[in-house]
Amino acid sequence: MTDPAARTPLRRNPEYLRWLLGDLLLDIGTGIGAFAFPLVTFMVTDSLGATGVVALVQGLGALVGLIPGGLLADRYERRRLRLLAGAIGALVQAALIGVLLAGWAGVAVLAGIAFVDRLRGTLLGSASNAMLKQIVPTPQLPRAVSINQGREAAVEMASGPLGGALLGLSIVFPPLAHLLGNLGSVAATITMRRRYFPRAEAAERTKVGEDLREALTWMLSQPIRLQMLAISSAVNLGANGLIFAVLLDLASAGVPATRIGLLNTVLAGAILLGALLAPRLVDTVPTGALAIVPVLLMAGVGVLLPFAPGMLWIGAAYAVLGVGLPAINASSQGFFTHITPIAMQGRVSSLMRLVSSALMPLAPAVAGWGLEIAGTLPTMLLFAAVLALGALVGLLGPDLRRVPTAPQWELHAREEGLAVEE
Repeated sequence: MTDPAARTPLRRNPEYLRWLLGDLLLDIGTGIGAFAFPLVTFMVTDSLGATGVVALVQGLGALVGLIPGGLLADRYERRRLRLLAGAIGALVQAALIGVLLAGWAGVAVLAGIAFVDRLRGTLLGSASNAMLKQIVPTPQLPRAVSINQGREAAVEMASGPLGGALLGLSIVFPPLAHLLGNLGSVAATITMRRRYFPRAEAAERTKVGEDLREALTWMLSQPIRLQMLAISSAVNLGANGLIFAVLLDLASAGVPATRIGLLNTVLAGAILLGALLAPRLVDTVPTGALAIVPVLLMAGVGVLLPFAPGMLWIGAAYAVLGVGLPAINASSQGFFTHITPIAMQGRVSSLMRLVSSALMPLAPAVAGWGLEIAGTLPTMLLFAAVLALGALVGLLGPDLRRVPTAPQWELHAREEGLAVEE
């Protein structure tokens, strides 16, 4: 029998709407801040290499917080952790504004602030996505993930040009927008009615080491997760490397920040289009195909991108890069969220993000150093090769290729021994 909650549209789920509003406000601030921060660093240091190093340290901060963040999300009330994440995020952005105004924003200071902010984001922010399975009925998970992708894309469409415009007015305006986004997330989260405990109140308390071993064992018991992790790692390194290389190459050529921001708008527009198509694709195209084919297209874009003769051609390449991402995420994230127990959402998600994102901090560093040492063509071809390798792993892995369309997930998971009763 179908769960009555599953027949209620997401737009009529008030708790989901409160959760979504908090993430939307945070995304607006974060999108502006994330776009502007590399340009702020370049303006302060006047060095592509230094900009890459600061971005590398920033990425390491995210990695360091992932596993502890997953453990926290599976041991403590998740709404409270989300509130704490927003409050500390606002304080970090206030510190960034202070050092910029005081003239103390050297490489070490910017790297330190970037590290702390990303550490906070993964240490405390992991709780937000871990709440989703408790807010949204399982049949609606792919649609909820697609909405998240569309929301992020819509925000990104505006955040690039807006971030560039704000940066043109003052170097402190982008972090100020980031600060306000964190405060908006706090305000929306306070209005949420329910509490989101990862375990039943009567559940026996466990040790941290036991929690981590349980999640790791769960992951390693499913080869399909390992195949998807290899693809995600390739996409995170290859696609982000291409985008960062383009950003630095244009910035060093003197292209205004507002024009660079328009490329982010194109990318976001493509992601938004992909998000609109994703629910239909997830229901009609096998999940395995949706996880592999877009990566092949990205690799082809990486090969052609160095030969793009102008901004219009770069924009077209960005569109191809972005349109397939929502389908990848809606299918793979929806499927893995479905088969992961509620009590392990934080840990398993963090472990997967740690592995898939482990190489991502290298993307800006390799892009910066590669452009300075080898030039544009070798740097972008390297990132294209990474994407091609990820697609090859998916093509050679039978477990991932066998995953069917979303309506058949539950039956497939039971037949393959991937699902657990809760």
